[in-house]
Amino acid sequence: MSEIFERWKGLTEAFTQRLDAVSDNQWDGSTPCADFTVRQLVSHAIDVQRMVPKALGDSGAIDTPNGDDLKSTWKAVHGAALAAYTAEGALDKEIDSPLGGKMPAGQVLGGPPSLDLMIHTWDLARAIGADESLPEDACQMALGLLQSLPSEALRQPGRFENAIEPPAGADAKTQLLCFTGRQP
Repeated sequence: MSEIFERWKGLTEAFTQRLDAVSDNQWDGSTPCADFTVRQLVSHAIDVQRMVPKALGDSGAIDTPNGDDLKSTWKAVHGAALAAYTAEGALDKEIDSPLGGKMPAGQVLGGPPSLDLMIHTWDLARAIGADESLPEDACQMALGLLQSLPSEALRQPGRFENAIEPPAGADAKTQLLCFTGRQP
């Protein structure tokens, strides 16, 4: 499989570990993503991951409502996304790009679904007091991707807060979190 697939798979595993650690009394707690409680953040992450099978033409888990059991819903949606990603030729399939035009699915899906999942894995970990580590190479990739986009596309309601100046010598994770307006 490709580097993009391996990165996405590692991020889904990290998110799953944090999600499995959410206790019943944490679902309504706040997160560093000001728009979301823990429940809303997980529901959002599920919805973003639904993009994977949908973009690849598989409607398998698309219409399943999130419901109250978000852990089970995540596992179903993740399973559909995993199946879509690993289907023969899936990553080479030309799909619509959010930036316009067509691109290989691996390039498109390695962007928003992976980026969103990485940021929200950290948000979830911070919210529940779990391990906040993120892969350095994935943070570097995400930071480069975000820095290449126009600021007006990023700094909108429902997207990212204004960037915070990272400390001198900050690692890629800290730089990424600061760029997205989070306080590491």
